[in-house]
Amino acid sequence: MTESGKDGLGSVAIRGSVLNSAQWLFNKVLTAGAMLLIAWFLTPDEYGTGTQALAISAFVFVLPVMTVGDVLIAHPRQQRALAGSAQALAWRLAVITSVLTLAAIPLALWLYPSYPAAWLGGLLAALAVRPLLDARLMLPMTSLRLGMAYPRIAVVEGVVQAGATLASIAVAALGGRSAALVAPQIAGTMARCEWYRRLSPAGQVVPAQPSRIGLLLHHYWRGASAQYLHNILVGLEVLVLGMVCGETETGLFGLAFTMAIQANGVIAYQLGQILQPIFGHLQDDPVRQVAGFLKAQRVLSAVCIPICCVQAILAEPLFRLAFSERWQPAIPVFQVVSLMQAFYFATGPSMACLRAQRRFGTFLVWQAVQCVVSVPLYWIGARQAGAVGVALAAGAVWALSSPVVVWLCTLPAGGGRTLESAAIFARPWVVAVPVFGLALLGVQALADRGWVADLAALVVLGPAATITAIWLMRFLHPDIRTTLDGLLRGVMQRIRPRPTA
Repeated sequence: MTESGKDGLGSVAIRGSVLNSAQWLFNKVLTAGAMLLIAWFLTPDEYGTGTQALAISAFVFVLPVMTVGDVLIAHPRQQRALAGSAQALAWRLAVITSVLTLAAIPLALWLYPSYPAAWLGGLLAALAVRPLLDARLMLPMTSLRLGMAYPRIAVVEGVVQAGATLASIAVAALGGRSAALVAPQIAGTMARCEWYRRLSPAGQVVPAQPSRIGLLLHHYWRGASAQYLHNILVGLEVLVLGMVCGETETGLFGLAFTMAIQANGVIAYQLGQILQPIFGHLQDDPVRQVAGFLKAQRVLSAVCIPICCVQAILAEPLFRLAFSERWQPAIPVFQVVSLMQAFYFATGPSMACLRAQRRFGTFLVWQAVQCVVSVPLYWIGARQAGAVGVALAAGAVWALSSPVVVWLCTLPAGGGRTLESAAIFARPWVVAVPVFGLALLGVQALADRGWVADLAALVVLGPAATITAIWLMRFLHPDIRTTLDGLLRGVMQRIRPRPTA
């Protein structure tokens, strides 16, 4: 395989990610603004109840329906033959999961007695509809992903997310309290179902067959178990906090976490969605597959780590300007979770790579070990320091876990890439520490000088430090320089006025 061929995978992945960046940027600005308004209308207790309902649903959804789509993507050449069986399997899993969710409501109310029973139980009952919607969504969305129809996916995700965000504000303003965090998500999934079904290419689907359902189920179990454990890990902090500290600390953590993950979390998720079908088509070329994976991770780290740092150093002026006094205790939580994202960003592409390699067993073991380690650490963190303690424990776990999973993804290409995997996380800090260390001194110098100084830190100092850091990242590795320069040229070509005839 030629070098240019190796570069092609990374370039296609990055271009696909950039294709989603317009809707991503708009929605992240909208979501950040929405969080300010929702925090104005909701108390930490109300925010905590909604956050807890979402975390409990992730725990109860033991048969993740969308993982059936991941199994299909791992068999791209058999898509048409397996599609009908995959749809039948998805519906069976969805019905079971919805029934389990309803049955789990009394147990949830017993485990979390300090939460308002009517609200927590009602939100969980509403969330029981979600698996059925996922079953309807699975096949059309998977078809578009396999066809790499990124422009269509970007439009659907962008418009639906914007609508759900605006709906959250409206529900909160109208007195919907905790439902503002849950009801718009369900409505958004319904909208995605119908839109994706209209966009999905119509074609003859082979009817479901028991033997093919069995084949899919064989691959599904390990992948679904791993995805379920990952879903638990994402909400584990909230589950532990709710038991140990109650809804107020849960609300503080929930708001801080939601704000902190917007940038890096969505970048990594979008890139993971794009990479998985690309990797699926390269199952027979592991060297090229791993080369593209490492390139994407290098570029991602050069962008995500500066974003993590600027969020952490701007937390105090941001919260002073935008949030009321009752939300100020969330500042250190926001800072810790922001820095945690300097490691978490790698998980989306890594999970996509493991799925495409059909290494569902490796995915499962990785997440199982992390769960076993996380539960006692989060419990100790919650007991000692509430939301801040849990955030610190989560940061420590992901700092160890993310480099390990990147290394695991490189093994099919022959191994021997331990230092290369670690460098993805370590190398950007050579730039980030001095740049953002100086920026932090500037932010501290502006502290307590009024809202004008806080605004200057947010709109001048923070963006200047971020742009400087990303520009300096170009010199860390040829992959980073080539990709960032290419993206810049593409942007300039689009905004440069065309000569008139």
